[in-house]
Amino acid sequence: MHEAIRITRSAARFLLLAGLVLTSTPAFADSNAADEAPGLDDVVFHDGSSWLVIRMMAGSVDGPGGGMTATARLKGDLGGPKTYFILGGAASELKISIARPRFRFASDEGTARRVQLAQFEVKDETRRTTVQIGKGPIVFKRGSELEVTRVSDGLWEVRPKKTLQPGEYALVLSEADPVADFTIVDRGY
Repeated sequence: MHEAIRITRSAARFLLLAGLVLTSTPAFADSNAADEAPGLDDVVFHDGSSWLVIRMMAGSVDGPGGGMTATARLKGDLGGPKTYFILGGAASELKISIARPRFRFASDEGTARRVQLAQFEVKDETRRTTVQIGKGPIVFKRGSELEVTRVSDGLWEVRPKKTLQPGEYALVLSEADPVADFTIVDRGY
């Protein structure tokens, strides 16, 4: 059963990518398609005129575990060793000039309401942000609150409640999956 699901996900990704390559247009380019659910495991971003699929990026966790025990949490809070979620590269490939970008993804309601928007700092050609790991899900300490809206059955949209400052960010759907990373660039007013 799990193998069949993996094959179905792979086929969905292939068809989505093939559609992008063959038509040279984004998969969600017209307003009618925007209400259709993105492919499995896809996150799409609205660039002001069309929906674009975001390449997902795998990250890693570095540090003492930062929350496994009360002592580790206390040491981290008092300036001791911290735990970081790290993304490779000094910047995302996706540059966004919209300060409150809109993202859509297919999900159930519980997962959609747990999505986090993490802000990263650049250090040594990597991007990193502090996290707290405990009995529950990973909590990104430098994050932005999100507005979560149900578009249709199984389709959700999120956007930051406040304007994002220029810098590195990632939309985190769950701690087990890759993240949708992006850079907010200054519009140069």
